[in-house]
Amino acid sequence: MALVTGGDSGIGRAVCYYFSLDDATVAFTYVKGQEDRDAADALSLMKEVMSSDAKESIAIPTDVRYEENCKQVVDEVINQFGCIDILVNNAAVQFYAESIEDVTADMLRQTFETNFFA
Repeated sequence: MALVTGGDSGIGRAVCYYFSLDDATVAFTYVKGQEDRDAADALSLMKEVMSSDAKESIAIPTDVRYEENCKQVVDEVINQFGCIDILVNNAAVQFYAESIEDVTADMLRQTFETNFFA
């Protein structure tokens, strides 16, 4: 059983896809509202390649910046699948700025909350 944060797109989706190719059961997180379509597309892609032995993958909407949300994700996955064998902390945000002077405290806070603390 593999849990991937930010598994709805980009590197996270690729990780989920390749775990599915190897018959792993996959759960991934995504940001509800902003990434609903990406999550649905990722689930569809994994369903196409999963074997009949694997359990169906699930997408869990949450904001991993908050510790309580992370604990709820772990609890949900363990309750549904019994364990977590692999954890890939992939969720991340990035902000474009023309200059270092354009980087705001809020941009830094969101980056560290998502990319490091989660």
